Amino acid sequence: MGDRAPVHITIGGACPREHLETFATHAANYDLRTEWDGEPFDPAALVAGEPLELYGTELNGGQIPEVDAFCIAHGLPFRRWSGGCLGAFMPEIVLFDGSGPLRDYTASEDEWVLFPPSWIKGFTRLRELKREMARAELTIPPFQLVDGTPS
Repeated sequence: MGDRAPVHITIGGACPREHLETFATHAANYDLRTEWDGEPFDPAALVAGEPLELYGTELNGGQIPEVDAFCIAHGLPFRRWSGGCLGAFMPEIVLFDGSGPLRDYTASEDEWVLFPPSWIKGFTRLRELKREMARAELTIPPFQLVDGTPS
């Protein structure tokens, strides 16, 4: 059965309307909701001009790989926090800016990025640390449905 943990994902960008049903199926497979213990995700309830916020509980490893893969395949930026499981794995934050590789950070249970002492000691200048801290923050744009393939 595996260790269970919560997840919170914020998704933005332009999603082709024709793929919304596939996305909704992935969200339903993980029982993702619009707030902690709230209503299940319903595509009809998307809020214009806002990123999409989804929450899940009791997920294997705090992971939602089909949702991550969907977002990556469609270039949708996201920030995913997955809770930890004592003795098994630490909480993490995964960032995807719409292209390129995923960035993975150790996190707190309060969804803050944590920098281990070994990383901090590796910086020779304060500005290097500040630059990395800024890279660990990603502003997610609004989630919007578009007709056709976004350019």
